[in-house]
Amino acid sequence: MGTVYKCLIIDDENPAHLVIQSHIAKCEDLEFSGSAYNGQQAIQMMKENNYDIVFMDINMPLLNGIEVLQVLPVRPVTIITTAYSEFAFEAYQNDAVDYLQKPITFPRFLKSIEKAKLLWKANRNRAINRSSISLKHDGVSSEVNFDDISHFQSIGNYVKIFFKLHNKPMMVYDSLKNILSITPSESFVQTHKSYVINVDCIKNIEKDQVVLTDNNQIPLGRKFELLVNKTRNERFFA
Repeated sequence: MGTVYKCLIIDDENPAHLVIQSHIAKCEDLEFSGSAYNGQQAIQMMKENNYDIVFMDINMPLLNGIEVLQVLPVRPVTIITTAYSEFAFEAYQNDAVDYLQKPITFPRFLKSIEKAKLLWKANRNRAINRSSISLKHDGVSSEVNFDDISHFQSIGNYVKIFFKLHNKPMMVYDSLKNILSITPSESFVQTHKSYVINVDCIKNIEKDQVVLTDNNQIPLGRKFELLVNKTRNERFFA
């Protein structure tokens, strides 16, 4: 079997979770991977885990589905699931791949899944060939070339991006886990629970730190040491 798509269900009503879980269980290439019952919980789960397809209700406590999409710096492949029809335009404006009205029948579910798979594959192909990352800073999205980035640092619910040419660092609302998932694996490597670095910027590797070409000293965790050396060797001695 090919790709198995990890699915997250976000809805404040448990019966809705059970219906979608039942539909997912009938599809060999879908995997139920988590449940969230409000917008804030959903954001936290998506910061800590990678999901391929997200089923999200609109009307939820704390943050509604549209607000969740708006706050995410990188939006997952999302299918809106709701009892209401009036939010369809706003959902599509925020990159939802489809809009399912409850009760959700299995045939309609399957049509939506096919759309989601196509978008997921398109996104994956773009990620493989991408040379830049889209970042939202102070409400404005901009494309930043990977080659211009020195390293990333996780600070609470934010990630700080440092640049090779000593430009002012950029702070974005994101997780280091997500950043690592969309950076080229041959160019970026995690050195510590709070740091991801550009391999091209490594000047020296010491016992418990990596010294970058700008003399920044980045912590090197023991469990990341082998990975850092392996990535560096593959990069420069392939």
